[in-house]
Amino acid sequence: MIKYFLIFFIFLNNCSFSDRAGIWSQNESLQSNNSKIETLFKKQQITKDEFNTNFLIQTPLKLINNQQEFGANSSGFLNKNLDFKKISRYKFSKIDNFDFFDPTLVFYNNDLVFFDKKGSILKFDDNSKIIWKKNYYTKVEKKISPILNFSIKDDTLIVTDNLSKYYALDLETGEILWSKNHNTIFISEIKIDNDKFYVIDSNNVLNCFSIKDGSKIWEFKSEFELIKSQKKLSIVYDEQNIYFYNSTGNLYSLDKNSGNLVWITPTKDTDNFFESFLFRTSKILLNEDQLFFSNNQNTFFAIDKNSGFINWKHNINSEIKPTVVDNVIFTISSEGFFFVIDKVSGNILRITDVFSQFKKKKRNKVKPTGMIVDINKVYLTLDNGRIIVVNINNGRTDSIFKITNGRISQPFIHNYYMFIVKDNEIIKLN
Repeated sequence: MIKYFLIFFIFLNNCSFSDRAGIWSQNESLQSNNSKIETLFKKQQITKDEFNTNFLIQTPLKLINNQQEFGANSSGFLNKNLDFKKISRYKFSKIDNFDFFDPTLVFYNNDLVFFDKKGSILKFDDNSKIIWKKNYYTKVEKKISPILNFSIKDDTLIVTDNLSKYYALDLETGEILWSKNHNTIFISEIKIDNDKFYVIDSNNVLNCFSIKDGSKIWEFKSEFELIKSQKKLSIVYDEQNIYFYNSTGNLYSLDKNSGNLVWITPTKDTDNFFESFLFRTSKILLNEDQLFFSNNQNTFFAIDKNSGFINWKHNINSEIKPTVVDNVIFTISSEGFFFVIDKVSGNILRITDVFSQFKKKKRNKVKPTGMIVDINKVYLTLDNGRIIVVNINNGRTDSIFKITNGRISQPFIHNYYMFIVKDNEIIKLN
C-alpha cells in the first residue's frame, strides 16, 4: 500500500525534445504479431465472457464526419483506412511519469506543435524542420521542467502549465500575446468556446478566461478533496451549458454565461483514500442530449445533459473515451472486451474479446490507452506499444502491430496520418 501513497508525491516533469533530436527517422516496416496487484476497488461483475457474438454491425458511410479537436481528429473518428506500411519517429528526451502525462498534440495547418523539457514551445513541419522555438520561462522555472497543455483558436495557441501559468502565443510567429499567473496549477484539458476558454485547476475550480487578454470572466468552485484522481480532467460544452467532472468524481453542469450551477451528479461511490487517488475516468463524450463516460470503478454512464439523471449504466471498466456512430456506442474495457451498446436503451448488443490472442498472464498486464473508429475498423492503442486493429462488423481482431515497447498514447489523426506519443518520441504512421 505504501507505494500508492508515494506515487501521490511524484511531480510530473522532465518532458523534453533532445537538443540532438533530428528529422523524422527513415521509414520502417511494422511488425505484425499475434504480478499480482492488490485490488483496491470492489469488483462488480467485471465482464469475462463474450455475448451475442453472431450479431453483425454495419457502419454507415456518414461516419465520415471527421470531427475536429485540438486541430486534429482526436475525438474518435477517422474517415480513411490506414495500412501502416510506413512508420517514422521523432525522438526526444524521456518523459518521466508518462502514465500521468496525457499528451496533447496540436496541429496547425500542416505543422505540429509540442514542447521540450525546459518549457520551450516548438513548431515544426512534416519533416521535423523547426519553424520557430520560443521559451517564456525563467531559469528557475526551466529547471522545474514545465509540462504544457495546448489548445487552438484560429491562429492563437492557448497554453496552461504545471507552474500556475497560462498564456497565449501567435501561432504564425510564436510571439507571446499575453501571459498571466494563476493561484495554483491546472489539471484539465483546455476547451475553447468562441472568445473564451475553460480549464480546471488543482483546487477543483473551473475557470472561464478571455482568449483576448486572459482575464477571468467567472469561476466555479466545486467540491475540494485533498486526495485527488491522477487523471487529466475532461470538459465538454453545448450552446447553453458546460459539463465537467472534478477530481472527486462529481459531474457538474453549469450555465456557460454565468457559471451558475445547473445540476450535480456523483459518479464515485467511495471516499476511500487510495481509491480516490487511483480513481480514473474517461473523457466525456457529449452526443445529442446525453453524456457518456466510464471509469475504472466498473461503471459506464449515460447521463441526461438537461437534468443530470442517469438514464442507464453498465458494469464496464474503462478509462478510454467511447465513440458514438448513429445510435450505437463503441467502447473497450480495460480487460479487452469490445462493447457495442444501443445509445438510447442502453441494451448491450454485442461483446467480443479483442485480447483473445494474448496469453492470460500477458493480457492481465495490458491496458487500452485510446481508440479511433474507422469506416469498418477500430484502431486500439495499448500500453505495451501495440495497436490492435478490430473488425467492427464482427468484433474480431484482424491484426496486432508492434509499434514500440512501452506505453503509447491515444491516437491522433491529421491528414490521414496517425500520430502517437511515447515517453521518448512522437510516432507517425501511414
